[in-house]
Amino acid sequence: MNSNTTTGAAALSSALLGAAALLLPGGGAASVAAAPANTREPVISGTAVQGRTLTTSNGTWAGTAPLTYRYRWLRCGVGGGGVNGVNCATIPGETRRSYVLSAGDVGHRIRSRVIATNTDGTASANSNATAIVKGSARPANTQPPTISGTPTENNTLTANPGSWSGAQPVTYTYEWRRCDQTGGSCSTITGATQRTYTLKGVDVGNTLRVRVTARNGSGSSSTTSAPSAVIQKAGAPGGATVSISEISLPNRLIIDRYAFSPSPLRGRRTIVARFHVSDSRNHNVLGALIFVEPVPLGQTNRPPEQATGQDGWATFVLHPSRAVRRHRSGQVVFFLRARKQGENPLGGVTARRLVGLRLG
Repeated sequence: MNSNTTTGAAALSSALLGAAALLLPGGGAASVAAAPANTREPVISGTAVQGRTLTTSNGTWAGTAPLTYRYRWLRCGVGGGGVNGVNCATIPGETRRSYVLSAGDVGHRIRSRVIATNTDGTASANSNATAIVKGSARPANTQPPTISGTPTENNTLTANPGSWSGAQPVTYTYEWRRCDQTGGSCSTITGATQRTYTLKGVDVGNTLRVRVTARNGSGSSSTTSAPSAVIQKAGAPGGATVSISEISLPNRLIIDRYAFSPSPLRGRRTIVARFHVSDSRNHNVLGALIFVEPVPLGQTNRPPEQATGQDGWATFVLHPSRAVRRHRSGQVVFFLRARKQGENPLGGVTARRLVGLRLG
């Protein structure tokens, strides 16, 4: 063998050894082949409410690059489906990175599953469970609010929020409104935002409504009650005096007392007659108009109406006819009427009565 042949053989041997070194484990230029391995689980972002969108991250993975990812979504019980979601059910057809929560998810928890693949294998990892999915419907009123309590000055009214549909929990806020006697032309009462409201003097003669706002995780809705009854002035204690302007149905006037002087009538030419007016709540009435007329006509004069005073009494001077003065028996009958100025004398709070003065 000549020197050229020897040199060529050595060069070939060296080349083969170098190539083999590249294929051996631990060779300077070789990398270790590895299937995907999860090092940090996927994380779901988004709000767990029906109709909202959840999105999953891939998590963190080791393994031979490049890695590709696929996705599944899991529906779990309220406990999250056990350790790592072992008891969760795969939601059919949901293979995208994002998922829109449906009505079937309400009351459940959701997990994502990320599947990683490379040339050396496939592995999967589940996310933690979301919060329990809530329904998407914002509150809707199914029965309107109501107001309870006696509609009289100084009394307290209470709002009942009514009935509402929608995802729980639902919270309520209140806004009291002062309206006219028909329930219209309402305005908000500043600071009246509690469930109860104590009636004030400014409320007398008006009605009240309460506006209830219901809120849940999906939004809010409001509705307003029917108007209360017309607010009445606080009643004066029995025996006190009230103005005729404060008397309205169902309260009424009563001609409850009367006195004649002289009594019985014995030929006198003058009769002093006094009549007292109260209301059905036992108050003296100031300013009630009293009308007096003999029955039949002509037995005395017919004086003009007079208003009752602070004590509820009105005084009349009557002049009996000569024929009446001559009588020694029987009686003179008088028709009495007490009314409120401006009201129809045949209706409203009007009172009527017949009284008699004995002749002697």
